[in-house]
Amino acid sequence: MSLEQEKIVLQFNKVTTNYKLIKLLSQGGMGCVYLAEDIRLKRYVAIKFLKLTESAAPFSDPLVEAQLLARLNHPNIVQIHDVLLYDKQICIVMEYLKGKTLQQFQHQHITTLSEKLTLLAQLCDGIVHAHAEGVMHCDLKPANILIDKHKLKITDFGIATLQNNPSNEQVEIPSFGSASAMSPEQLNKQPLDFRSDLFSFGMLAFQFISGRHPFGNGSAQAIAHNITNTKAIDAYEITPKLPDELCDLLNQLLQRKKERRPVDAATTARKLQNVIIAITQQEILAQATLPIEQLVQPQRTVKKTLFFALLTGVALVAGGLIYQFKVHQANEHYVAFLPPVVKSAGLLSVDTGMLKATIDDAIRQGIINSKRLNLISQDEIEIIEQGASTELTFIEKLTKLNQATGIQEVVTAELNCMQPQCYLTLVRLEAPKWSVKARKQWPIVIDNYSQMYHLSNQQLTALFPDFDSKYIALAQLSDEVQQQHIKLYQQVQLAGEYTDELLNQIAQTVEVTPQLYANYELLREVALGLYQQSQQADYLEIASKLLFSAPAEYQNTPAFAKNAMLIAVAKQDWSAAKHYLTKAEQVGASPLALYELQGLLYLQQDQLAEAQQAFELALTIRANPIIKQNLAQVLWWQGKIVEAKQLLNEVISVSPQNYMANQLLADIALTEGDLTVAIKQYKQAIEIKADSIDLSNLSIAYSLQGEFEQALIVAQQAVDMNPEHVSFRLNLADIEKSLGLSESYPINYLKVVELTQTQQTLGSLLEAAQAYSQLGEAKLALQALNKAISIAADHYEYVFTAALVYSVIGEYQSALMYIEKSLTIGYHPMWFQLPWFTPWCQKEEFIVLMQQYDPSFSCRSALN
Repeated sequence: MSLEQEKIVLQFNKVTTNYKLIKLLSQGGMGCVYLAEDIRLKRYVAIKFLKLTESAAPFSDPLVEAQLLARLNHPNIVQIHDVLLYDKQICIVMEYLKGKTLQQFQHQHITTLSEKLTLLAQLCDGIVHAHAEGVMHCDLKPANILIDKHKLKITDFGIATLQNNPSNEQVEIPSFGSASAMSPEQLNKQPLDFRSDLFSFGMLAFQFISGRHPFGNGSAQAIAHNITNTKAIDAYEITPKLPDELCDLLNQLLQRKKERRPVDAATTARKLQNVIIAITQQEILAQATLPIEQLVQPQRTVKKTLFFALLTGVALVAGGLIYQFKVHQANEHYVAFLPPVVKSAGLLSVDTGMLKATIDDAIRQGIINSKRLNLISQDEIEIIEQGASTELTFIEKLTKLNQATGIQEVVTAELNCMQPQCYLTLVRLEAPKWSVKARKQWPIVIDNYSQMYHLSNQQLTALFPDFDSKYIALAQLSDEVQQQHIKLYQQVQLAGEYTDELLNQIAQTVEVTPQLYANYELLREVALGLYQQSQQADYLEIASKLLFSAPAEYQNTPAFAKNAMLIAVAKQDWSAAKHYLTKAEQVGASPLALYELQGLLYLQQDQLAEAQQAFELALTIRANPIIKQNLAQVLWWQGKIVEAKQLLNEVISVSPQNYMANQLLADIALTEGDLTVAIKQYKQAIEIKADSIDLSNLSIAYSLQGEFEQALIVAQQAVDMNPEHVSFRLNLADIEKSLGLSESYPINYLKVVELTQTQQTLGSLLEAAQAYSQLGEAKLALQALNKAISIAADHYEYVFTAALVYSVIGEYQSALMYIEKSLTIGYHPMWFQLPWFTPWCQKEEFIVLMQQYDPSFSCRSALN
């Protein structure tokens, strides 16, 4: 702090008894913000000292204005606790937040479109509340938005109002630093209404989504000129392409004439929510083929277990026999359903996103419920479409889809409301010429979702009279129940919330509406997600209890058998898992689904050769890019790297933007020591989907290449996304220590120790051993390591950790023994270029050993 600021702190603390200033947090054109302690309530607060501008008229009643702001009680608005009058200044006492501004968050995090829209929806909800209380923000910009653990809060609310602006007339632009966030009427000093905030929100949303300002680059003054004189960049020009509904909303928000903008913030919030729901439905309403990465056991991370996995196949009996399911290919029919199309010409008074979701759900659930009809998952369709040329005709795209997945028919849906009456049309197209085999059209009432769902399901049956046999009768539900179901899906798929509260909500919904069978899938997914994070068996018991209390007709469906089997696998109850696999066959699951489930079961039992055979048999029934990816991963874990690469390249040749294929190629490159390729492929995978595991592995690749500064940035992003993940935090601490960041790395190592204290698993003990060794606690490190070795049985995951721990504590002979053993089981010599092994570079024995496995090996100088 400057001398002047120190003087303010001392003087304020002398005359004010309830609050004690601690330090300056920030300073801007509107005033200074200090961290302070609330003496009475023993909590930290933030106190903002507002500046008086020379042009501003004297405050008529500043407390009345401040009290107006204090009424803004909303989870997405920073709460005001108190208002003080000090030295002719208004001091606003607010809640203290440790989060980052939206500007900082955007620079430091890689987020998907769904995650960005979820944050923007929180921002819009806060604006809706403020406007309802009669308060405009007038300075919405990234610097005034705080994000902490994916919860967003708006700060600096009502500054324009506080600066004596009762007529809503902008007297003076405080600085051109804020001008680039202002509406045209605000810049032109015209009377304002709530639509001014909507324009600012539109600019902020456009910039957050696209990474650029909608009115171009340059100085804030140049941008302000463009705001008042030119049109915004068309949202349809943003790449990658956004949904049409989102482009339309952004373009409407950025209209220079306020009459052309949405009428109010509530309307904007509804439209944004519709976009989110529409995007969500593309992800949640498909009957997804399960990739290996979604299994119940934690994914093998590159740093520890991936290398061991390369040799696990050696102990297996080659060509092991597996149960052969009966395949009646003539009776198995594979159908793809394309996303519904809505043509409304703006005549609809309801949400088009909700309409699409209702039709989509009805048709997909209808296909799933039809015996011998097998739905091609939306995941498969998206994998193929990601690589499809935009120049292909509709028929050419269907042909490509047929070649990649083996589909025999496609169903399309179009809702046409161009006339006063709305009509829904379903068309059944048959390969190979994609001629129309059947067509159904009927009028619908667009504001009755339950009726629309029920009629769509009935018409699907009429469209496939040759496949009219059903597993169960789907109940007709109320609009309220169906909308609640969509919201639950949204929380899981968009926000990634595997929380106790969410599981309780799903459980309550299942208890109240047990006939809504799609919720059992959601129950299983969230319960297994929570179990994976915590290893708390209670979550599995909750799911089991509700699943086995389901109506009897549901318990005789393939969906029930699949859910029951996956829960049994999580419990490692192999007998029960095999029982439900058999039950899945008995109740009519397709042979393709059965082989896939069988492959997953063998995989979880580390029976990799059998898993390989099951996946290969699945592919003899129908081409499936996701099963190809699963098979490639099994091949890789057996050390069959050439075959794994070949399969992955087949998938990528069809779909260059396929996430899992790119991710697996990155993992394989890392195991082979090809760091350049590994870094390139991880970046590609992260660009497609930002995943904390990939970020952590990318940081490892950077570390192995000696690029610790870059590794630090990426490792921090991984920890930010998943703060409780022990391996991620251990990686971060290792990188910090490599860089000599002595203030931060002990904190993260101690956090690793804290997170592993309540667990006694092999993984947690190995992580604790590493953390203790780096903290100089040799005795505790060896205790944890020895306990891990004692429970490791035939697993060799501890070998590299033992080499590292003995190296850090300086026991050369023991370290060398485990270093040699690590090399023997498949670790690449590059791992021994990490700083922990630098002391052994003085030992000729160490160098000779390394060069036996890599003749080009040389030690890298330590950074600290």
